Amino acid sequence: MLLLLLMQAAQTTPTPPPTSYVQPWVGALAAWVALGFLGLIGVAILYYVFTGKINLSGLISEPTGDASMSRFQLLVFTFVIAASLFLIIASSTPSPQFPKDIPSGILMLLGISASSYLVSKGIQQTSPEGRAGRGPEVKIAAEKNLTTFGGDTIQFGAEVFGIEDKTVLWTILDPPGFGTIDADGLYTPPASGQPDTIVIKAASKEKLNVSDTESIRVEQAG
Repeated sequence: MLLLLLMQAAQTTPTPPPTSYVQPWVGALAAWVALGFLGLIGVAILYYVFTGKINLSGLISEPTGDASMSRFQLLVFTFVIAASLFLIIASSTPSPQFPKDIPSGILMLLGISASSYLVSKGIQQTSPEGRAGRGPEVKIAAEKNLTTFGGDTIQFGAEVFGIEDKTVLWTILDPPGFGTIDADGLYTPPASGQPDTIVIKAASKEKLNVSDTESIRVEQAG
């Protein structure tokens, strides 16, 4: 009897341990959380772009202002891959599916785009023309674009390109005398008045004809 039991135990196939299984909704939830986080970052970036805190003038152009094919190519491929990933995550149908193996052609094209940008930057940095910045320019930005009579001050900032002296002169261009602005770009609204849009000007101290303007709004409190 003992021998039969041993033979039977030897012939019995052991049951494999149960494999872990992740519910489909868990993966979908994780994907949407990641996608929402990236979306919030994108909204924040767009906000800073529209408020002037992020300057996109050099996104697809060289410091001289000339168009850059390598930057444009890398930007396009980045958007294509991001849009493809969004389509795969957000699609409610079984198709399209994320490939098990990323096609080598896509990786090759992405590598070419990145390497061409790096090579162009290396060539640019080896020549005086490439290291030279853009022409004389002043870029102005405000920390916010709205205040009230007798309310909060607004701090302006200005970047100067292509000019050795980085000092700027601040003036209230329109309407003149509507509040005050000091030498550091701090605007103080008037105590009272009619709501209006104010234009602030920052001009290079070295070259007064090189300047930029920014508009803000002063409204009634409450």
